[in-house]
Amino acid sequence: MLIVLLDEPGLFVFPTPAAAVIGIEPPDAESGIRAAFDECGVPYKVDWIRPNLHRKTFFGLFHSVAFGEYRFVPAGPPDSAALIRLLEAHPKFTNPQAAEADLYSLLSSLRRVPSAGKPLPRDV
Repeated sequence: MLIVLLDEPGLFVFPTPAAAVIGIEPPDAESGIRAAFDECGVPYKVDWIRPNLHRKTFFGLFHSVAFGEYRFVPAGPPDSAALIRLLEAHPKFTNPQAAEADLYSLLSSLRRVPSAGKPLPRDV
């Protein structure tokens, strides 16, 4: 599962990083991704294979974008605390809506895992 925060309300949940690439157009990947984590708390980043190509046309009055190609790649070690903060900050408005229960269950299980020798706060 890949959980993505875009510059839109709510969290977008995809079964895999590859599914997220299909679901998020390259211009949004370029400017709209705020955070991405898998269910283990591993942060992900966008890795550009071929960047978007921005062109100005008609005397610079209009511009177009030729879609590039990208993928999601792990960006560091698991950071469960950051994933917990993300899930707590966006408890509603998941896309797809059916994923809301999965995210709540994930948050509950993450809160039960000890961090640095201390248990995390329980569900409220």
